[in-house]
Amino acid sequence: MIQIAGYLVRAGHDVTFVGGERFTAAAEAVGATMRPLAGAAAFDDRRLAEVFPERATVPPGPAMIAWDVAHLFGDAIPDQHATLQELLAESPDAVVLTDVLFLGPLPSVHGVGVRPRRWIGVGITPVFYPSDDATPFGPAPAPEGTDPVEATRAMNAGLAAALADASRHVVDLVEGLGGTGFTITNWWESMYTMPDTFVQLTVPEFEFDRSDLPDGLITFTGPLPAVPVPDWTPPSWWSELDGDRPVVVVTQGTVANGDLSELIAPTLEALADQDVLVVAALGRPVAELPGEIPANARVERYVPFDALLPRADVFVTNGGYGATQAALAAGVPIVVAGQTEDKPAVAARVGLLGVGVDLRTQTPKPDHIADAVRTVLDDPGYRDRVQRVRQGYLAVDGPRIITDLVTAAAGGTVSR
Repeated sequence: MIQIAGYLVRAGHDVTFVGGERFTAAAEAVGATMRPLAGAAAFDDRRLAEVFPERATVPPGPAMIAWDVAHLFGDAIPDQHATLQELLAESPDAVVLTDVLFLGPLPSVHGVGVRPRRWIGVGITPVFYPSDDATPFGPAPAPEGTDPVEATRAMNAGLAAALADASRHVVDLVEGLGGTGFTITNWWESMYTMPDTFVQLTVPEFEFDRSDLPDGLITFTGPLPAVPVPDWTPPSWWSELDGDRPVVVVTQGTVANGDLSELIAPTLEALADQDVLVVAALGRPVAELPGEIPANARVERYVPFDALLPRADVFVTNGGYGATQAALAAGVPIVVAGQTEDKPAVAARVGLLGVGVDLRTQTPKPDHIADAVRTVLDDPGYRDRVQRVRQGYLAVDGPRIITDLVTAAAGGTVSR
């Protein structure tokens, strides 16, 4: 969202960034004014285990999603609303952009206080909109002789039921603030219908077909381009990327990288005897990597993907939405192993769209990783399918689409 704030500032808009205090420097660096959240809305998402110790007792899957909807995102609504109302009192004609799970505008669009000129939701996770064609994780398995549409409807109904209590909690919070006329029949659908407009940071080519998706409900912008790192210099081994060996890049991203033995370490082990060059981007100090570094591996705390991925042949990832899309936009097939946050949904798209191999686990064994990497390298069909998806990324200009949409929502003018 800070990146979007920067685009809007450069387009001439006055932008206030609402978020945790830790984002102050980044927001001000792009020219936005910072307005910190307070109270229950001010938690640090990097310290969830410390701030919400009870969350550790919730099993992963639908129960965890329901807990997060109710308590991470729902309980923040009153304090988010209060901060937004302070801003709207100062600028009652403002356009409000939020990520898909920032629900602070809900009370104001249901009669509490000043309503923003327009509320634009931004999808930073895969599309979860329920469809007769797909669940958030793809078409439901249908035993032979059964109707696949009925199977998918049943699975979507089960997912909606799993979030019914959490949805009721969100409605109760809005009603408790004085909101009226607000109901949630299906959380997965409401995520996209609550805002006035919804933009999704992907392309249709990396989504499941949904023949019943309402026209105009979602505007696909593609992912945001990488932010250049001005002081980064290539490491001494960089020229090896232009050699004859296939290049395999592995990462656990910047969120689920607390235990590098989940994916990075077993990938290095799996490929140690292979005729490949492995580049591991840790997102953490290199000293935290367990075990020995194989001779064919190059390990760095950080390597910008916009420089690295165009030189890669395979991308091994735990399924971060941004990193996975960066690989596809660069034309690189994927091996994915992720089961936290939205990663199972990302992995499902990789597997079902045929742009890589979904290992269906958080902690793959080295031999499974080696087999998957070899499969992707040896079967040109993966690269061919990736190239077709890549055309969708090449055809969009996300910053322009978002900036034009906000400018139109603001009445066709900029703030200054």
